[in-house]
Formats: sequence, C-alpha cells, structure tokens
Amino acid sequence: MTPPIAPERAAVRLDPRGEKKSGSLLTSEGILAALSRTREEQRAVLGRHRRTVSIFKYTLPAAAAVLITALAVLPNLRNGAAIGRISYKKQAIAAGAPLSRMSTARYRGVDAQGEKFTITTQRVIQVTQGRLNLVAPKGDLTTKSGNWLMLNARHGLYHQNSQLLDLAGKVTLYRQDGTILHTSRAAIDIKGGSAKGSDPVKAFGPFGTLHAQDGFVATNHGSDILFKGASHVVLDQVAVPAVGGGS
Repeated sequence: MTPPIAPERAAVRLDPRGEKKSGSLLTSEGILAALSRTREEQRAVLGRHRRTVSIFKYTLPAAAAVLITALAVLPNLRNGAAIGRISYKKQAIAAGAPLSRMSTARYRGVDAQGEKFTITTQRVIQVTQGRLNLVAPKGDLTTKSGNWLMLNARHGLYHQNSQLLDLAGKVTLYRQDGTILHTSRAAIDIKGGSAKGSDPVKAFGPFGTLHAQDGFVATNHGSDILFKGASHVVLDQVAVPAVGGGS
C-alpha cells in the first residue's frame, strides 16, 4: 500500500498569547523600539518648541523697545536735534493767535487779608503772558467770619500779576444777606477785596430796590457798597416793634 501523504503545513506563528497568526508579524521588541523612537521624537519637538517660545519671550519686548526708540529719535534727527536730550520743536505763532486754551478751569487762592477765593470758568484762552480770557467766569469768596460773596458774568479778563478781574456781560454779584447787584461791567480787585463799576447798576435785597446811574464801589469784600450818581431807592416796609408797653 502506498503510505499516506502528509498534508503540507502552512507557515503559522504563535503570538505570546498562543493565538495563530499568519504572514509576517511584528515582534514585541520591534514594537517597544518603535514606541521608544516616537517618545524621543516627541521630546525633541517639545524641546524645540520650548526654546522657541523662550527666545520670543525675551526678543519681542526688546524689539518693541527698539522700535519705539527709533520712532521717537528719527523725527529729531531730521530736525537736527542733539541726541541724548529731550527737545521740542517750537512752532511759530501767528500775530494775535492765542498761546493756549483750557476747558473747565479752576483757580484757588488767598487774598492779602487771608480770605480764600475761587474762580471757575468754562474755558480759558491765554492771549498774552499773564492775561487770560475767561468764558462764563464764576467766583466766590469766603471771609474768615464765614460771610461769602459770589459773582458771575458772560466774559472776563484776568490779569495774573495784579490779580485784577475785569467782568463784562450781565455781571451779577450775590451777597450772603440776600443782596443781588446787576450791571454790565465791573472791575474786581481780588487781592484788595474790592469791586467797582461805572455803568448803571440795579440792586435788590431785603432793604428793597435801588437804581444808581453812575455805578458802584464795593469795599471790605462786599460788606460796604457805595452807589454813585443819581439814584432811586424803593424801601420795603419793615414792621417796627412798639417801644414800651401798656394796656
């Protein structure tokens, strides 16, 4: 009898778990080597990224500082300004043009008698050195005894050196006792605590009403007011208490 022919064996390999695998297989050593190479490549990429971020962290602020310095220096170099000092280019001012402007200004000070005063204005225009045009000026003065005097007008011209304030346009003075004075122009001596005007004036107060043709003179921070020229006074009737008694 012809002996039985043994069947051909297929190329089969067993993996570590005993399962059959056909064809070419990766060994555990190959897989570990591949994973190791992948980790090393990731570390290298991460290290390069960190170095790049660190470089930009220090170079970008330095580059910005250099750029700002260049922008500040180049205009001066064009004008021939000396390097190493702060300079500015003085612009020519046309004749009659204001030197400067300011909005919502406030000036506080003390007069010769130590009385405090404040001047506020919507806008200040410096026309010359020491002379300021005031738009809608308001002033108030408080004496040491607690009395106060307020004034306002449409326009004003303030002389800084002499502390004189010229008011024009609906000039109004208020006194603590309720006296109100209206005129078209007035000159205020802030340092001396006095005021005067030569235009017609109207006054209203607890005493009544008064019209004076040639203006007024106020002294002692408005406590004393002298009215000049032809005047017309209407006194309010004041109840006079009876003297003595009787039944």
